[in-house]
Amino acid sequence: MTFKVLSTSPTFGYYVSEPVEYLKAYGCELDLLPQGKRISEKELIEIVPAYQAMIVGLETINRAVIEASKDLKVVAKHGAGLDNIEAGMPVVSKEDRDAVEMILNAGLKAEIWGFCRAVKGDIEACADVGVKHVIIEIATSPYKMKANHFTPEWVLGRVLESLQYAKTRGLYTAFFAVDATRADLGYLETIYRKAVEEGKADEVVMVDTLGVATPETMFYLTKKLREWVNVPVMTHCHSDFGMATACTFFSVKGGAECAHVTINGLGEKTGNADLAETVFAAKLYGIDVKVDMKKLYQASKLVERISKIPISPLKPVVGDFVFKRESGVTAAQVISYPPSVEPYSPELLGREREVLLSKKSGKRSVEYKLERMGVMATSEEADEILKRVKELGVRKKGLVSEDEFKAIVKEVVRKKD
Repeated sequence: MTFKVLSTSPTFGYYVSEPVEYLKAYGCELDLLPQGKRISEKELIEIVPAYQAMIVGLETINRAVIEASKDLKVVAKHGAGLDNIEAGMPVVSKEDRDAVEMILNAGLKAEIWGFCRAVKGDIEACADVGVKHVIIEIATSPYKMKANHFTPEWVLGRVLESLQYAKTRGLYTAFFAVDATRADLGYLETIYRKAVEEGKADEVVMVDTLGVATPETMFYLTKKLREWVNVPVMTHCHSDFGMATACTFFSVKGGAECAHVTINGLGEKTGNADLAETVFAAKLYGIDVKVDMKKLYQASKLVERISKIPISPLKPVVGDFVFKRESGVTAAQVISYPPSVEPYSPELLGREREVLLSKKSGKRSVEYKLERMGVMATSEEADEILKRVKELGVRKKGLVSEDEFKAIVKEVVRKKD
């Protein structure tokens, strides 16, 4: 299965993915990937639709404004070979318009998408700047309609009017039903059907704006959407309950062909499905993703710097602690045989594994550090160094730094001499 990406094969590290049996209860076609068997991309394309991911949300980050500068172009170019990029809303400001134009002119191979409300001026702004693909959004749940003083009839009329106008501007369109997971199911069917049949939408998006859908719900709704319309389906999930990535993949199993993701999971509120997490999780489903994985970490750190929103050290794939081991037992295991403690290899991301020192350290951690320093030490010296490392770790209530370790080594070896 190919995996294209919007802002976005070798074997996956050491490991071959296995089907997750319990997902079959929801009709997931995981039996296509027999346990222990890796099938070719060509075979996958023949049995499942292409799966894409679209980088979105570059301009919807709270607490930060990404200026239209060379940095924004770099973010796009670090998109790891993604095939689609949602560049933003040109109508918001001159800076946003310039940023979208900059990405359009960056010489990227990706399709560049604009984002619009179901408003003629928004669509005009995208068309005028040169965008050829647009996502058009409008509220579809009773909650959102009440907040905006909309009626279901008015919303339906505005959807058709906006989509039809976009077609007069020669735009490829995707209909984005805001808060679809809380909409009336009958109304949802009506508006999606009419968006495609009368509005001529080229694609549609199943949207979990508040992140309230369970993965099973996303599977069901996406499957229903595939029954209602005969155009490609995207999925757009939020992380209010920490399930954006899980919901994304259940939506894919329900028939979605494109996933909306963001670098570092950034976005409004709790953010969206994360690019790196989605790419790596795809491997658990046996999906070979056409993404340069080594660029994922670079892109993550770049966006962290530009957005000024720090990445949690515990964040999967790109977090600072992912390839660090502190406990003496696990450190010894990663030194001896990395696959025993790593679900994926740091080399995939151009990263390195690291052994940390603290009160939890074991002798093998000390020996490993000494080897990397090129220091020959006796077993007794290693024991004494470990003792001092543990004592310092207790006093500091934290990690022992490289400089502190070197000082301990120098002191122990000098005393021995």
